[in-house]
Amino acid sequence: MEGKLLIMTLHAAKGMEYKKVIIAGVDKESLPAMEFVRNQPEAEIEDFLLRERSLLYVAATRARDHLLVTGIGEPSNMLAVPGE
Repeated sequence: MEGKLLIMTLHAAKGMEYKKVIIAGVDKESLPAMEFVRNQPEAEIEDFLLRERSLLYVAATRARDHLLVTGIGEPSNMLAVPGE
């Protein structure tokens, strides 16, 4: 697929590898999507957020040579290292 732009969801990226990857919308307003967080039972929110962070990690590691992560405003707390 040399020279072609491929757009996919974070979920679809699993198992793939690309020279260059752009992950857009990684800001506090978009990731995690708060409407999905609010729909989780209280006891499952922590696991849901861990799955969201893991999904972002998998998408980011699809980049072989270059990775660009973008967002608008404040970065998502999914980019922070837990415990720091």
